[in-house]
Amino acid sequence: MSGHILFLYISVRENRYFLFLTLHILLFRNGGLSLSNLLDYIAWRGDLSFAASPFNEVDNLLFSMLSFVDFGGIVPEGVFPGPVKLGDASRAFFDMHPEGIDFGVLIPAVTNTLFRQAAACRRYREVYITCYRSELDEETGKQFAAVTFLLPDNSLFLAFRGTDDTLVGWHEDFQLSFLSPTPSQQAAVLYVEEMGGLFRGDIRLGGHSKGGNLAIYGAVCAKDSIRRRILRAYSNDGPGFTEAFVRSAAYAAMEDRLLTLLPQSSSVGMLLEQSGPYEVVRSTHTRLFQHDPFSWQVLGPGFEHLPALTPEAVEGGERIRRWLAQMGEDDRRLFTEVFFRVLEVNDARTLTDLTEGKLKTITAMIRTVRELPADTRQQMLGFLRLLALSK
Repeated sequence: MSGHILFLYISVRENRYFLFLTLHILLFRNGGLSLSNLLDYIAWRGDLSFAASPFNEVDNLLFSMLSFVDFGGIVPEGVFPGPVKLGDASRAFFDMHPEGIDFGVLIPAVTNTLFRQAAACRRYREVYITCYRSELDEETGKQFAAVTFLLPDNSLFLAFRGTDDTLVGWHEDFQLSFLSPTPSQQAAVLYVEEMGGLFRGDIRLGGHSKGGNLAIYGAVCAKDSIRRRILRAYSNDGPGFTEAFVRSAAYAAMEDRLLTLLPQSSSVGMLLEQSGPYEVVRSTHTRLFQHDPFSWQVLGPGFEHLPALTPEAVEGGERIRRWLAQMGEDDRRLFTEVFFRVLEVNDARTLTDLTEGKLKTITAMIRTVRELPADTRQQMLGFLRLLALSK
């Protein structure tokens, strides 16, 4: 996980509340590279066509991470003027951005390298890209992006972008605890149905983090004629869903084609309900930082799998679910609005804004927290304690 990870900690002493903000500078600017990760997969197996080595779970993660690339002005939003080869898209992108782009404080900068190397190898350079969408709406609280990859066998991979650097994106993540569907989940369903209508062939979907949640939701809620063509929907350490959703008939009908990949000490992927099939993959990082997909170990045409999650991951997920169960839907909604009011002090719009504000941001946050009602401060304290335990 590249960049600065923000941790908030509130201590209570003699009924006085102090907000301490610590910026942990974790310089994973090389992507937190492990000994055998996505880049090694390209080096080892990038010369193998999809005919020689069929689509696998590592391909899913690679395409999912490419959804974080800004294809604006390179890949069309619709079918016209036509799809673009990955190799051509890469050349156009790096002509515009010779050093790549800054993905913010959470997405590994090495994603630029992933794009460059994937586009240069035999396996991916002839893959076509089309129908790039990117929407950010502060009023409705929507952060949504998706792109479609057309494989040589005419199958599709619909890649959904996860949470980016924007506070709008993080606000929508919190909405998952009380709102179903969220604006991005609605957009995901429409995107799946549109792509299924525009193109023939089998369909796979995937995404990392919130993108995985969108891939599962889009697959489950698409109309029957589209769902019958779906081979697999992947969630790469994505958060779960409401209990009502995972108990629905539509979810049950698709469950054998849903797959969640979780690192052994997953934090993000254990949020909310995860009743569907999941596989555990080995990460070289610890706890929360295992969310970094470049730390996931690759072994041949797949990941290195482990038999189970760690006890800490299981307990962490249960702890958060218990905390959420203590709050009604209205309380969760209120907490979300208040929490982001605190974060958006000084007109911050991104996590980068928060980390750059430093002392000014800390001071404004302290002032805002002190003005909160006592019960709301207690709820925030409980949540921040959970964050501290997760790191």
